[in-house]
Amino acid sequence: MYTIFLAGIAASIMACSASAQAQVVIGNTPAAQCFENAVWRRSFSGALNPCDAALDSNDLTTRDRQRTWVNRAVINLHLERPEDALHDLDRAVEAGFDAPEIDMNRSAALIRLGLYEEAVEAATRALEGGLNDIEKAYFNRAVAYERMGFISNAYDDFRAAAAAAPNWRQAREQLERFSVSSGS
Repeated sequence: MYTIFLAGIAASIMACSASAQAQVVIGNTPAAQCFENAVWRRSFSGALNPCDAALDSNDLTTRDRQRTWVNRAVINLHLERPEDALHDLDRAVEAGFDAPEIDMNRSAALIRLGLYEEAVEAATRALEGGLNDIEKAYFNRAVAYERMGFISNAYDDFRAAAAAAPNWRQAREQLERFSVSSGS
């Protein structure tokens, strides 16, 4: 049996934010600019403008419309507007988007709203749904577990995130906060 201790929990919990994932839209269009704003974590007041322009357009394919809603949600997460992000994710689902990235991004929004049990459920659905970037769902679930006080679960998921993406600095940094010792 082992015991896991967390160093500096109060300061580090606030420093550890959930992860979100944008959806690719290619070209020189407002939808593509919305994607770039999501990927580059742009969090200024005009970052949503290309998304809104794309969504107002009748030229957007169904696929790009779905992805633009997801990218708009990611930008809203960067803007610290999780309620708006959840609304955008719901709109993507209403438009027919059925992908594990919805649940992964939903988990990030739910963490920001302090709905940790729901965030764990969403991250778990993302993992079970075949998410490509599993490290992000593990990371989000770890953050939610940690905030609920389930330190062992959090540690296990931070380890899984780091194992899935060994070069991801954020996951490795979270693991450094833990101290594991054997016990009885």
